[in-house]
Amino acid sequence: MESSDPAFPDVHMWSYLISSAFFKDFAGLFLIFKDSVVDAFRRIYYTRYERRISDAKRKDRPELIKPGWNRLNLAKTFSLPPLEDKMPRVDCSTLTVEEFREKYEQPRVPCMITGLTKSWKAHNNWKIDNLLQKYGNAMFKCGENSNSKPILLKMKYYAEYMSKTKDDSPLYIFDGQFGERVATSDMLNDYEVPVYFQNNLLDVLGSHKLRPAFRWITIGPARSGTNIHVDPFGTSAWNALIHGHKRWVFIHPDAPRELVRIPKDQRGIHPLEAVTWFSTVYERICKGDWPFEKYPVIECRQNPGETLFVPCGWWHVVINEDVTVAVTQNFCSLANLRFVYPTLAKQRPCTAQLFYERLSEQHPELLDIVNEAMLDPKPIRNGYDTSDDSGSEDEEDESDSTISLNSTDVSSYESDSSGEDEEGSKHETIELKEIRSKTGGGVANAIDDGDKCCDSSKPNVPKLNVPSANTGTDSETEEYSGGDYDSYEEDGEIDELSEDEEVLRKMPMSGLSGMKRRIRENS
Repeated sequence: MESSDPAFPDVHMWSYLISSAFFKDFAGLFLIFKDSVVDAFRRIYYTRYERRISDAKRKDRPELIKPGWNRLNLAKTFSLPPLEDKMPRVDCSTLTVEEFREKYEQPRVPCMITGLTKSWKAHNNWKIDNLLQKYGNAMFKCGENSNSKPILLKMKYYAEYMSKTKDDSPLYIFDGQFGERVATSDMLNDYEVPVYFQNNLLDVLGSHKLRPAFRWITIGPARSGTNIHVDPFGTSAWNALIHGHKRWVFIHPDAPRELVRIPKDQRGIHPLEAVTWFSTVYERICKGDWPFEKYPVIECRQNPGETLFVPCGWWHVVINEDVTVAVTQNFCSLANLRFVYPTLAKQRPCTAQLFYERLSEQHPELLDIVNEAMLDPKPIRNGYDTSDDSGSEDEEDESDSTISLNSTDVSSYESDSSGEDEEGSKHETIELKEIRSKTGGGVANAIDDGDKCCDSSKPNVPKLNVPSANTGTDSETEEYSGGDYDSYEEDGEIDELSEDEEVLRKMPMSGLSGMKRRIRENS
């Protein structure tokens, strides 16, 4: 009997049913059906909170989908040993700015300052209940996906997660853009930069888009924290704890990274987490298996209302003992400018160019320090690099593996940070594209003329009392022939740049070798 439809005779239908094409089509339909059923089941069985937390975990650490975030049951088994707190503590009422710089900042000695936050509105406004009331529907960054894109979660979901989590190393809000988002920018009014840290030279960059990330709000439950690291770009930092308790460990800057990092054979399923460091390296320190005379260790507990000063170069790791809320900022000062500028020149050449021009306008007396540092630069490589060491990388970093307290030797370090440096790299690419696509005035003129990317107003940086210098910056600025910046495309795709090196070669203060050559020519 012939088929009713001559276009599909039985023989052709049978051939199709036994062909690979049929199985591919069937598999495609099955996957569509499966995804629809799974999604429908998730919506029926799981609450919205559970779905949001599940999605955030899956994006942040997909390798834990099978073993689970509580595989090691650390919520029950992990505990910190007794503390021998040797951190110097000083009350702000008895510490002048000059004394702080002389006793702590210049010699790069960590210290805990008490009493700085007494008048802050954050003590009340940043209680979890009050955060929920005002910022319950606001997004905060709690991680990054495999493409270094931020994972955002509403505060109301994260607060519930903190109260329930049994995860080994929980999700941790480490948000460097809270001050730029409209929904959370009011938090900037709840605290103030302490007087000891107000002369931040990077403020001359003005626009937050052009400068490295420098301020973060951190919120997290017990066992969350950050792995061992050195702060990026040679900057120092301060960390003010509003609620909860943090356990800190500082290790001398000269300590080699193979000593302070988690051994590869002990990393397990949480290789870059603070909880693993405290279970391995810290355990060795507590047992006395450590060269204390050569590489001193300072540990402490930070209590609510205390502000910790983190000098540039020091290894440090922190873990939350309970639910904590804190604010932290990195800064460049006279004490660490000789580290910061060479690092910026190597990692963010366009930002370094702008930094130099702004310093020449607003603080020309500091150019001697910059030029001196560039004659023998000791840049820090990416302080938040989480890649595993390769043989060649180890050999390359062997020569500059320490920051000495008695020299300007600044090393290569790594950490588990939340990827602010990748964001900075994106900004740098945008800078290069915009400079390459324009012609006209210099960088400083472009910014001061009121471009869309940068704040056209002059930053209010206090005048610093240091010897004056005459470095001939006019010729440096004139040679640059870049143009105005375009508006910043935060989520846009940036085309591949084929002329980056040519652009950098023409920029007078962009690369290490170029800077050294020009400084020698002008000296």
